[in-house]
Amino acid sequence: MRQPWNEADLEAALAMAGNTYGFTYAAALALPSTDEQGLQTRYLMGNWSHGFQRSYEAAELHRHKVVVATLSTDPMPFEWDIDTLYGISDPKPSKGARLVAEAGWSEGVLLPVHGMTAMCGALSFAGPNALPSRTVIYEMQSFAFVFFGMLAAVRFDENRRNNPLTPRERDCLRLAMLGKTSSEIGIVLSLSEYTISQYLTAAQRKLDASNRTHTVAMAAQLGYLS
Repeated sequence: MRQPWNEADLEAALAMAGNTYGFTYAAALALPSTDEQGLQTRYLMGNWSHGFQRSYEAAELHRHKVVVATLSTDPMPFEWDIDTLYGISDPKPSKGARLVAEAGWSEGVLLPVHGMTAMCGALSFAGPNALPSRTVIYEMQSFAFVFFGMLAAVRFDENRRNNPLTPRERDCLRLAMLGKTSSEIGIVLSLSEYTISQYLTAAQRKLDASNRTHTVAMAAQLGYLS
């Protein structure tokens, strides 16, 4: 019987898609709400070497304002070429332009996915070949939606299996999610208000959350309360 998909399967599928559509570079990227985060928090998987990732971040290409702004607001595929996006033909091309030129990037496409099971990301395909037809690019966009949907499901299951919260911490968070105060949770669980606060504080610390509401939201999103 076929085992459930895992991240290695998804990475293999991403590589196969890149080859199928004629691209040499393929990556899945998370799209944060701010461009202050480094590439390490954005790069999910793909065939970018560690050296290329370090150089990409050093050139601050992960903060490219046009790319960040467009992908954060526009759900349509973002097609680009090395001259229009990176200015490789400028008299003094930037460090980033030289990097992608040396990597063989001449054209590429970014396929954003917004809000798929609380994930916001994009598939990045690049290489030396001309872009495929618009029909094929829309087919690739459909693949991106399926990919991020499966990635969210895989990570949800993994998080649930590796749940760092104790059963009592989960009980408290489930009741907090219903809007109950520490005092009310204590009545339901036959525990003191102080003990409930201790459980909630411990959960907040484990998830590195900013407050109780944030803790509940993170625990639910990560599958810890299922």
